Amino acid sequence: MRIHLFDLTAAASSADDRLVRMDPRARDELAMQAQRRASELGLMRGPVPVPLVLSPCALPREELAALGRGARLITSALVKIARELIERRPERARLLFRHLSPMESAALATRWREAEELLHSRVDWFVDEDGRVRALEVNATIPAMQVYSDAAARGWAEAVTPVRTQALQRNPHNASWLIDALLAAARHRAKPPSIQLLHRDGDPQVTELRALAALLQDRGIAARTRTPADIALDADPHGVIYRHLFARYVEPSSPLGQAFLDPLRHGIWNRVDGWLETKGLFAELSMHAAKAGLLSSEERAAVADLVPWTRLLDDIEDAALGDGDGYVLKKSHDYGGKSVVIGREVGPAAFGQALSRARAGELGRAGAGRRTGHRPLPLRGDRRAQALPAPGHQHLRVADRRGTGRWERLPRRPGTGGQHRRRRRGRPLVRRRRARRPAMSCCARVPAAGRFPRES
Repeated sequence: MRIHLFDLTAAASSADDRLVRMDPRARDELAMQAQRRASELGLMRGPVPVPLVLSPCALPREELAALGRGARLITSALVKIARELIERRPERARLLFRHLSPMESAALATRWREAEELLHSRVDWFVDEDGRVRALEVNATIPAMQVYSDAAARGWAEAVTPVRTQALQRNPHNASWLIDALLAAARHRAKPPSIQLLHRDGDPQVTELRALAALLQDRGIAARTRTPADIALDADPHGVIYRHLFARYVEPSSPLGQAFLDPLRHGIWNRVDGWLETKGLFAELSMHAAKAGLLSSEERAAVADLVPWTRLLDDIEDAALGDGDGYVLKKSHDYGGKSVVIGREVGPAAFGQALSRARAGELGRAGAGRRTGHRPLPLRGDRRAQALPAPGHQHLRVADRRGTGRWERLPRRPGTGGQHRRRRRGRPLVRRRRARRPAMSCCARVPAAGRFPRES
């Protein structure tokens, strides 16, 4: 699959040119106005605004649809591979999933079939300078950023083209998709529903949940944010719980843990399913999809086209990785990209040392994966940027984490839009990459209303 992420559409190019021709002081004021409005709509991480740049980037609808189909097929294939492991290869499943927290392990032992019914999922993509797309991971537990992406698009549109703001109504809204999926899943609960949005105390993404609560209230539905300290666990037949809390923070024996293990009674549809996010499972998909009879022909084709070569270190020898130049090493259940070792960037000696630490268990278990993209280009400003693409909307590139709103034109080349965000912890794996690493990622958020995520 190839997409035109780095080629501006006619409309985006026209908007970009108008911004470049503006007086710098007026442009800075416009940037601050867009930042303020996006922040009001929920684009905040704790007390800090998530910053925008003004250069617009959009994908044609057919390419967004193709990403949605690819995300759905990869997710459904991953669920089937997990099922095959649990039912037919329990020893391999124990190897892959032994890092799970007590809460996740309890859910895996007793509720794994229920967890196949995904409320929504998100696939994170890497895109190289030729537009080639590779799936990096599937987020299936609490895939966030629906409100972030909507706020970015609306804040930009209201500031830059206020007379055209109504045009946004023709675009799908990620937050609305999530709410539609949640209400569809809860359709058999007593009416009217009462929804609790559960998050950890001090969650920096609570602004997203407050915005979701406001959208539900706009539909006449009682909704409020809750923490584990004040959530009601009375199994109210009207009650629905939307979980924005990692299961690893919850003890199975606690009242909340018991609710997680009885999701139907408590109206929980984004259930505990951390095993689906294990990178080792992605390695199984990479290794066995071509001959897996349980996958459809469409799923096998999607995996072959979109999933990079990925292996557990248990399945390969160090000699197969050479000097590490074409490989990336990371824990298969790590979060935040903290364990990533890129062979080409650290050099053969450091890569070899990382391999030794992984083999010794100091980094957890590991695997290998092919490099799929390009080395990031230097970014302007004081800190590295991060990409916040918004499927169905304008894709806004991010710069200036200080949130000052100051704007500067960035080159239209891969690597200037942001860095991929990984959220995993624990068991390492390695991916072999083909060239340099890109710094821009594209996320396809796929709301779901059935056993597997529907197309976005």
